[in-house]
Amino acid sequence: MTLARLRVLFIPDSVHWVTGTIAKNIARFNPWIEATVASGPVIDQVFKERPELMNNFDLVHFTCPYASKQWVPRFHDLVPCVTSHHHVTDWPLLSHNLDGDAIVVGSPEWSEDLRSRGADMAKVFCVPYGVDANLFVPATEAKRHALREKLSLAKEATVIGFFGKNSSNDDDRKGIDVFSKAILELKQKLSNLTVLIVGPGWQALKNSLTTAGVNCVWIPFVQELTDLSTMYQVLDFYWVTARVEGGPVTLLEAMSTGVCCLTTPVGLARKIVTDGENGLVLPFNDAQAFVDRTLELAQDNALRTRLGRQARSTILEEMHVGVTSLGVKEVYERALENFASRRQTSVPVDVSAIAKSFATARGPQSSGDDVVPLAGFPSSLHSRVSMLETLAWSEHLVLYHRQRALAARMILREWFRNPFSLLPLRVLLRRFLPVSFVARLVRIKNRAQVSPRLVTTHPPTNKA
Repeated sequence: MTLARLRVLFIPDSVHWVTGTIAKNIARFNPWIEATVASGPVIDQVFKERPELMNNFDLVHFTCPYASKQWVPRFHDLVPCVTSHHHVTDWPLLSHNLDGDAIVVGSPEWSEDLRSRGADMAKVFCVPYGVDANLFVPATEAKRHALREKLSLAKEATVIGFFGKNSSNDDDRKGIDVFSKAILELKQKLSNLTVLIVGPGWQALKNSLTTAGVNCVWIPFVQELTDLSTMYQVLDFYWVTARVEGGPVTLLEAMSTGVCCLTTPVGLARKIVTDGENGLVLPFNDAQAFVDRTLELAQDNALRTRLGRQARSTILEEMHVGVTSLGVKEVYERALENFASRRQTSVPVDVSAIAKSFATARGPQSSGDDVVPLAGFPSSLHSRVSMLETLAWSEHLVLYHRQRALAARMILREWFRNPFSLLPLRVLLRRFLPVSFVARLVRIKNRAQVSPRLVTTHPPTNKA
């Protein structure tokens, strides 16, 4: 007999970013999970309107370590809560994740970090993020040349990539100072150098490199992973100059695509990159090392190709998401046990039995990462939830990345799809009209709401 699936609510920072991809991949490759993936801003709205929907889940998994601050206390007595510890730049902002019934880290580095902070290590599990090796694949030479032409990249250029979002670069943890210094030095020695930057918020970096004479192509936003995968296929090198990372997932994606990677010993790089075999591991804060080794490899196509080929082999053997994502089974079992222990009840769900009943299911549940499962919400809400996700992400692009034109297009698209909803209009007005004008509209609205109540506070005069 096949048991009912485990109903899991995944909460990323956005379904359009890395923590959303992690959530969707777990759902895709674990057929025993009935998944709902909704970001923090979206559940704020949905559960405010429909609080009874919080009872539709057996477990909540926060793939974003920030939304858990507000929502773990609210779910604490309802269901087990799994939290995430990706990396640390400001511990007070993340310490609440120790309250999870189980805690997921992406690499051994962050397990040891939690140990040093006094975490209960019996509930800490390392589940590497993984990468979809069927999506991030090397390109044929013909496709590579076609993609370069589409992006206005010269066929003979040496292209170095850096992908990420600026809002994640707190305290310059991604080492942009090292990246810039190395690129400027390399430009003096490699005349055909081109830099490809993908991700929002890098206008200043792009401007500084261009001003210094570096050919720099910047693509602020790539929404679908299928499009993002082609960005790696035009690269000769991928650089990770970071000082602090949970993954980085971009390193996994580049390796899976067969790109020659140079990285600091950060996050998962310590575990999966062996210097000189499947990539190069360089010291922190050493721009010159990136310059020297890139020059060496630019002149040795055979070595560069071999490193890229071995990088992909490593991903296929160790880091394909179809394998890494299976690690959540043990995590969820422990979370349910700890939940039952603190509630002094029996374990509410037998994860092993559920997983076993679906053991014959093969492959991913959906055809691609663009599918956002919403099983725990009524179908009547699905289009609204999708709209809320887009609006939340568009506001993020305006507030933190200065991508106003892109955000405006996304908001208008949602308005066209949902012509009877006022939410797209409200977001458009809130983010694109002058602040003083919006404040005036709010005051008018508030007065309109208050006036009727003021009238009814005075009872009618008794003239009898």
